[in-house]
Amino acid sequence: MKKLISVLVCAAILAVSVFAFNGCTGAQEINYDIVLITDGGTVNDGSYNESAWNGISEYAEGAGLTCRYYQPLLDEEGVPAADAVAEYIELAADSGAKFIVLPSKEYEVAAYENAQRFQNVNFILVGGIPHADGDNIDAFLGNVMCVSFDDLESGFLAGYNAVISGNTELGYLGSFASESSFNYGSGFIQGASYAADQTGTPVTLNYADYDSPLLDYDYSFTITANYAKIEDVDEDAYKINVVNGIGSGTYTEGSNVTLIADPAPEGQVFDHWETKSDTDGVKDKKVNLSTKKKTTTNLLVEKCDATITAVYKDAEYETYPVTVLNADGTVYSEQYVGAGSSCNVNPPVAEHGMVFDKWEISISADDITCYDDSSRSWIVNMPSENPQAVTLTPVYKESEFPTFDVTVVTGEGGNGESTGSGSYLTGDLVSLSAAVPKDGYIFTHWSNADVNGYGTGISMENEFYPNTTFDMVNRYQSIADTMFNEGATMIFAGGHDEIDVVSESTWNYNYLKQAIGSENYQKGWDHYYSTTIKEYGNAIKACLEEFKGGYIYTGDCSNGGISMSFVADENLESYNAVVEGLGNDTIPVQRIAPGSDIRQVWNSECLTLDCWVVGI
Repeated sequence: MKKLISVLVCAAILAVSVFAFNGCTGAQEINYDIVLITDGGTVNDGSYNESAWNGISEYAEGAGLTCRYYQPLLDEEGVPAADAVAEYIELAADSGAKFIVLPSKEYEVAAYENAQRFQNVNFILVGGIPHADGDNIDAFLGNVMCVSFDDLESGFLAGYNAVISGNTELGYLGSFASESSFNYGSGFIQGASYAADQTGTPVTLNYADYDSPLLDYDYSFTITANYAKIEDVDEDAYKINVVNGIGSGTYTEGSNVTLIADPAPEGQVFDHWETKSDTDGVKDKKVNLSTKKKTTTNLLVEKCDATITAVYKDAEYETYPVTVLNADGTVYSEQYVGAGSSCNVNPPVAEHGMVFDKWEISISADDITCYDDSSRSWIVNMPSENPQAVTLTPVYKESEFPTFDVTVVTGEGGNGESTGSGSYLTGDLVSLSAAVPKDGYIFTHWSNADVNGYGTGISMENEFYPNTTFDMVNRYQSIADTMFNEGATMIFAGGHDEIDVVSESTWNYNYLKQAIGSENYQKGWDHYYSTTIKEYGNAIKACLEEFKGGYIYTGDCSNGGISMSFVADENLESYNAVVEGLGNDTIPVQRIAPGSDIRQVWNSECLTLDCWVVGI
């Protein structure tokens, strides 16, 4: 089996690998002095693989050495497959590689295991330190040189660049649990303070760790169904009454309304839609449906009131109830299906802090199947043999991930309850249904607001339609949204898993709102005003020039190891002076222990620091 795997891996290498070398003689077998194993990406990804490859190529050309790279496939978790990486390392070592470069923290275990197997090869591990699988104790091996980067100085450059770019209202969104984030944030405060004092510019900086147990932030929000008096609407409006279905309301001419028939009663099946004009002088055929034969259809509203009825007929076969209960045992929904047929069901929305876990089904799982069809609803298949009534009771569990609590309310002019309230996770599909308008009113739009009265950044499929959906945004985007709403023009997020929520938040605003990124630089991304760059190529080249096993090389301002992806031309002179000052230690940067009070690094006449935590 191992021999077969080796053959397959070699085939994959030939298919996906690209190589660069000096002094090629045309020989069929070429040994490569330096081998890069990418993190699964290509060497033209505009990011760290490309930077690493450029550094390797530049060094190899100057030293008269050959080099190539391997691009391993990713496993189901989106990281390089361990077996494939081991095969590539073995192949490189057996082919005479002097150096193997591993440009990812994901390779810490691979470096630990393979450096001991191939002790005549020097390994360069970027972004991590070797350790055994299941053991986080750092192992400094004689043939492994590690590379790290100074996040504190990177944060300083980000803060300095933000202020000299004209921003006086800043934000930082960090992580309490991340040492890297703590250093980024600490440096950001000091860099912004340095620029503010240097230019005499008053600056305010809001600082929040999204996962801090001291952060007092309410993530709940309210969605309101809004109505207006028909007499106040400029366009003509018409009343649509849907019998045995969803879609009733008052709509303007030309509206495209989706109608959905109610589940068929016991012993019956849906047959057709029946249309009737309720306006004198307008014929029934003017009530224009896309189809009358399907349970879901679209109505193009013409110049008439109308009644549209879902009509059912007796089923030619016996039907069986599929009942969904609420957690308290009351009926949430019920529909009837025949043997061998299927239907979609959805669990009731979870309560605060809870998520749906599984179904308890009234009959044997061998007799019925119930599965997620990946469209966020569940399909119940009624067996062809031994069909019978089915009751599904939802079981909820406490969410291990943070949730949004959403309250849907009916505004003035609505008649009854609007639905969609509940507790949701990031990425959940939220369905909203507005109450039918009172006589003389028309539904106009949905609005939303958090506890501070600000919009929440959700994007509805159609905010002007009474039945609509939206995907729940990342919960922590609410913090960035609030900072922007309260005046921040630029926010930095660094060194944690939620860095993209800041760039996502900028989409809710105009171009005057900007994000600073970290550890995610890519060509063509316009989400960020600027990004802190870890110059992998420079660091790897330095390690190749002077390899030291068991040593950590730190990329910083003194050796070209860090930079910002964009600095305005008019600011380059002052920015470069700060880089030089950080590099030769003439500009002091205070380093404090992760988890300490971040205010220890704040000592500024012109910068005001506002920490969003309880008691500070």
